[in-house]
Amino acid sequence: MANTNIRLSLALDACSSEIPLSGALIVNAKNDADYSKLGQASCIQWFKPTCDRLLEMGLKSLQDFTTINSFALVEITRSKPQSLGLIAKAFDALSENSILMIDGNKTDGIESHLKTLRKLFKIEGIISKSNGKIFWIKKATRPQILDQWVQGLEPVKIEKDYKTKAGIFSANHIDKASSLLLKCLPKHLGGIGADLGAGWGYLSNELLKTNDKIKSICLVEADWNALHCAKLNINDSRAKFEWTDATQHKNVKYDFIIMNPPFHQTRKAEPDIGKSFIIQASELLTPKGQLWMVANRQLAYETTLDTCFTSVNSITETPQFKVINALRPKKQIFR
Repeated sequence: MANTNIRLSLALDACSSEIPLSGALIVNAKNDADYSKLGQASCIQWFKPTCDRLLEMGLKSLQDFTTINSFALVEITRSKPQSLGLIAKAFDALSENSILMIDGNKTDGIESHLKTLRKLFKIEGIISKSNGKIFWIKKATRPQILDQWVQGLEPVKIEKDYKTKAGIFSANHIDKASSLLLKCLPKHLGGIGADLGAGWGYLSNELLKTNDKIKSICLVEADWNALHCAKLNINDSRAKFEWTDATQHKNVKYDFIIMNPPFHQTRKAEPDIGKSFIIQASELLTPKGQLWMVANRQLAYETTLDTCFTSVNSITETPQFKVINALRPKKQIFR
């Protein structure tokens, strides 16, 4: 994030006379960026761990564009439709003639966004640094195409009438790993359950539709947009929803846990995320509880599973994925 900080600092210095001391909005704010030059700023961030860190940094957290702002910065996402929608909504949330900055890395598509915006607005300034760019425009006449960009943020239907949003995991189709796990889940699962990293709710919804022995299932998801879609997708009073990092979900004991844990937050595989999910699952389960999980076949979770559970069974494997059932968590040794 050092490169982002350098780009942003240079851009803010270039516009210092037009940067307000309050009323700034940061969209998709980063938890390790330096926004101190923006004074009393508000931020929009849907990923709960990042949102929590931003609050600790003194930023005010919003979940939507609810105010008119005197400055806006959009940190683009990897999803072009989502980024364009955020740019459009940030534009609409600005007072007239205010500055809108757009920042991002080349690997996330910042060059494409610059090319698109250049056709619609006068680019007031551009700063290239390392592997990215930051550029800015001023709010002026609103192009009609922004309506399409905003529409790109709305939920859309995919297969089996599920609703998803741009930018969330598996936004265009049912995830193959989750589909494999669902086929392996036993019909006798019952009691109180949890779906860690529940996404837009596919696993929980399909399980609830076929199993009346389940008293409740808590969908735990860190992405607010994904959880919003899960609420749209599940019409069952047994479903509960919690916006939190799955590894911070506490004070409940479950009879069963299902999960398809994420294995990266950046572009590189990060197996420690899945390991932390396994440890958390073992701490949340009752002594006779069971874990059902799917993972990429090459990720080595077996040592962590053996450390956390009395019995670990491989249910099935494909060239891409593996489904594992772990029974009876051991006494907790991690915390």
